[in-house]
Amino acid sequence: MKDLSIDLRLMESGFPCHQVGAETQRERGSSSALPPLYFLHVWWARRPLIPSRAAIQASLLGSDADPDAFVRDLGIMKKVAIVGDQEWTLVGKPLAHVRRDASGEVFFLDEKGMKFLEAEVERRERNREIIDRLTSFDPSFSRDPVVTRWAQDSLAFRLPLPAEGTRLRVEERAADPAHVNDRVTFAKLDRVKQALGETIRWDPEDLYAYDRAYANSPEYRPTGLTVLDATAGGGSIPFEALRLGHTVIANELNPVATTILHATLDFPARFGPDLLNDIQKWGERLVSEVEAEMLDVTPRSPLPEAERQKLEGVVRGDPELMRLYGQTEHDQNGILYCRMVKCPSCGGDAPLLNSFWLLKVPGDQWGVRIIPNRDKTVDFGVYEISSGRGPNGENPEDSTVTRGIGQCVHCRQAISGDEIKAQARGESRHGTWWDRVYAVHAARLEPKMDARGRPQRYATGERAGEIKTGKVKFFRAPTDQDETALAEAKRRLDENWARWERDDLIPTEAFPEGNDMRPVNYGMPRWCDMFAPRQLLGHLTLVERLRALQPEIRATLGEVRGNAVITYLQFMVDKFVDYNSRQTRWEFTRGVVKGTFGRHDYSLKWTYGEMPYAGPSSGLRWALSQVLDAYQGISELALSVHQAQGTKLPLKIINGPAGNMSEVATGSVDLVCFDPPYYDNVQYGELSDFYYVWQKRGLRDVFPGLFSRRHVNKKDEAVANPARDGSAANAKAAYERMMGEIFAECRRVLSDDGVMTLMFTHKKQEAWETLTRSLIESGWVITACMPVESESGYSTHQMNMASAASTIFITCRKRVDEDTEAAAWQGIGGTGVAARIRKAVRDGLAEFDRLNLSPVDEMIASFGRALQVLSERWPVYDGDEVVSPVQAMTAASAVVAAHQITRITEGRLSVEELDTETGVALTILGAFGTGEFAFDDARNLANALNVAIEGKSGNYTVADRRVGLATLQPGANYAAPLVKSGSKVRLAAPEERAPARLEKPQTAWDRLHGLIAAYRQGEDVLVRAYFEKHCLPQAQLLRDLLEVYRAEIGDERLQKEVDWVRFALESFGRAQ
Repeated sequence: MKDLSIDLRLMESGFPCHQVGAETQRERGSSSALPPLYFLHVWWARRPLIPSRAAIQASLLGSDADPDAFVRDLGIMKKVAIVGDQEWTLVGKPLAHVRRDASGEVFFLDEKGMKFLEAEVERRERNREIIDRLTSFDPSFSRDPVVTRWAQDSLAFRLPLPAEGTRLRVEERAADPAHVNDRVTFAKLDRVKQALGETIRWDPEDLYAYDRAYANSPEYRPTGLTVLDATAGGGSIPFEALRLGHTVIANELNPVATTILHATLDFPARFGPDLLNDIQKWGERLVSEVEAEMLDVTPRSPLPEAERQKLEGVVRGDPELMRLYGQTEHDQNGILYCRMVKCPSCGGDAPLLNSFWLLKVPGDQWGVRIIPNRDKTVDFGVYEISSGRGPNGENPEDSTVTRGIGQCVHCRQAISGDEIKAQARGESRHGTWWDRVYAVHAARLEPKMDARGRPQRYATGERAGEIKTGKVKFFRAPTDQDETALAEAKRRLDENWARWERDDLIPTEAFPEGNDMRPVNYGMPRWCDMFAPRQLLGHLTLVERLRALQPEIRATLGEVRGNAVITYLQFMVDKFVDYNSRQTRWEFTRGVVKGTFGRHDYSLKWTYGEMPYAGPSSGLRWALSQVLDAYQGISELALSVHQAQGTKLPLKIINGPAGNMSEVATGSVDLVCFDPPYYDNVQYGELSDFYYVWQKRGLRDVFPGLFSRRHVNKKDEAVANPARDGSAANAKAAYERMMGEIFAECRRVLSDDGVMTLMFTHKKQEAWETLTRSLIESGWVITACMPVESESGYSTHQMNMASAASTIFITCRKRVDEDTEAAAWQGIGGTGVAARIRKAVRDGLAEFDRLNLSPVDEMIASFGRALQVLSERWPVYDGDEVVSPVQAMTAASAVVAAHQITRITEGRLSVEELDTETGVALTILGAFGTGEFAFDDARNLANALNVAIEGKSGNYTVADRRVGLATLQPGANYAAPLVKSGSKVRLAAPEERAPARLEKPQTAWDRLHGLIAAYRQGEDVLVRAYFEKHCLPQAQLLRDLLEVYRAEIGDERLQKEVDWVRFALESFGRAQ
């Protein structure tokens, strides 16, 4: 077997995952600050940039790389001024005061600089006062890592301070976002608020002290190394590889994703920021032409009387101002539609609204009312909400459709889901459903008045003399103008249909068979049926105008540059189509239209929103602005690549299956880094068909051959697709086969000394088993598993670790020297693979100590050590059965759980010193938590601990190396610490334990639960009594056990109970 300890990579030894994870959380934490790649075009499960950069760098750097330098190169970096022997973190205006001279960056203590320094002295003094208040309230605060670090950062500068005129040296330091997370969490603690009487408001100097790391572009240095992303998707991994100076190969099966790759990787780096002007010029022309066509079917209605009265109060009845601003609405922000059916009971018009809310934001709340008429028709009205109700007691929480069943507003009879679907498809004798506008979110202009009641005016500039106005948003009921405009849009659509269909502008393709057929079930058998008539009219007008402009764009800009502009204009089309369909929804908690894929499916929307086709807030202008903003941001991030490489980019984009990358030469790749698809997590092909049918009409000439199919290629897509494969079992088999082919192909193209790193984000244990087994069977040795973006508040247990860690990096090497002889799981004299795994995990834990890993990170990193041993010696047999990767991980979890127990108690408690049932229960708590897990995992864990699990139906006498397991029964209590239900096992909760067993405890685990039960019955008094009666001989052990139990349970209610039990026992003293 090849010695993999030679040429170790940072990912395999020393990877600072806690810092990468913390910055990843920050990158994804605010939707308004996401990287620009996210806004360019919808793609599902797009990877954040920082973990992408980290995965590439750590997979190529040696294990001897400086971790601090690695963190700085990720952009996780702050600047400090050196003041004597201390560091002053620079942010805001002080940071802008930094200058560069011959010696490097300096902070000049001129008059302004001295004021900044004096302000820092005062800030630190305030911090020390807060710290004193905390430690005076509770001396234990002085041992809290957050407080001790804060105190160190807030030390007073040595006196005298540097004199005015001094130049302070400025240096870069690796920042510590993981510790910032700890500070944020600390500030929210109840006992902190209790101590201070308020929440800590951290200064910027005590937080990140740098912009989001992805915005700090790495220095472009060509490396000559080739990085391959086999399933490139939205392009995050190859984008970062390109910025790092590598030669990049981005492979992608899906044509929609392939166009995204060109627009993310190629065009911004090739043309740079200057292309923005071209996109804007042609985009504005396209918008103006389409708006002119759509203006007459996007009318402005008269102001409702209620809004006129509000305006009149503001302008004090001024007739001129009322004439200027009190006639018609200024703009529209959203038109809201509902589905209408005929009631089968009374024949009345029945609107289907799943909520009567129109807007639910603090201080601005609106609802809609349905007004039944005598002729069985309905009208709509709107109302403002106060204290949760309308002016006549209307309840906005009401609805007329719930769980697919409607209710008629005339006769109050139910309308079945089957009847609704039949009307949706036009198959009911009662008629076909239709759409109707039920409210419009509009805006009016209102003059700003001065204290004397006169309108304010601009004093200077181009608008000098004009009245200053503000925009007031409101809701109104639909008007005759609205209905007339919709009818005209329908007439115009019908009038042009034959011509547009002849020109192949209309997506009339049938919705393909797939896993989500709700569009067809609800009367949308073709893609074009997903759009209301005015929406479809606008989209087809837009596509027609774009197609007509294409020759002129190419003639003006040249073929390649022109095609780039056309691609971005098509993305504008895609974005507008996304936000103007029958699949959108009105988000009443924000007052915005949410796109078609607010959820990753084709679920029916009972109500939907539409952006206006003309006016100041037209959806067209919004869509163009989104594309422009995205391109500007991407081109700025890729600027160093553009400046260094120009049009000669070290980039190759391939459209094809990852299992057959024939364009990539054998052994030509230094790093394979990709984010593989996960079972049926996202059906990329089925979802992207929505865009494909529009893109092939706009980009067919831009990307010849890319849009030759009727729909996206799903046959070669590596996802578990029951609709394609005929059953869930066949889908699983097909997915596993395709993933094996992908891993085998990646092995072919990778050089012998290269590595492969996968980003794995699936939540299910079965996916772990499938992925890791597929890797091993494809000839890979798994050399590391490193978690990213783990949450400190989550459970530290194995079966919950996928929920705790959003992304796990799995690094692999080629298994070069194949062993032909199978290995044994349990060998003679501790020579088996199980023993090797235990040793590898223990050695790894010693190494992980210096990385400051959280318990979650430590557990997952240990899985990597276990899987490395298993994959190096594959196949491994336990008797006649092949040992699974999950079995190896379970063996690792037993070692880690024992290690963490010892660490929590500072060496006072170890699993080996406990009775069998307590040791097993505590190990299960550390490995699996209090939730259910597979019985096979329990059995594997027991085998790893050399104990047996035995079924016990009642009370029993405890035996060494045996642990009791009861069968779950409704309302039953159990003597055994474990309960089984079907194929699942869990720890019995304290309240489920048999009182008789707790009254005559046999194990420390019994006594632990007995103390908790005593607290619940009588708090301090009964706790002390139980302790005196049953626990005195094991007093210290029980205290340690309580400490571990509290640390591991992850249940705040139980943790508080344990805190009270421990408090009640303090009077006994440690000497007992």
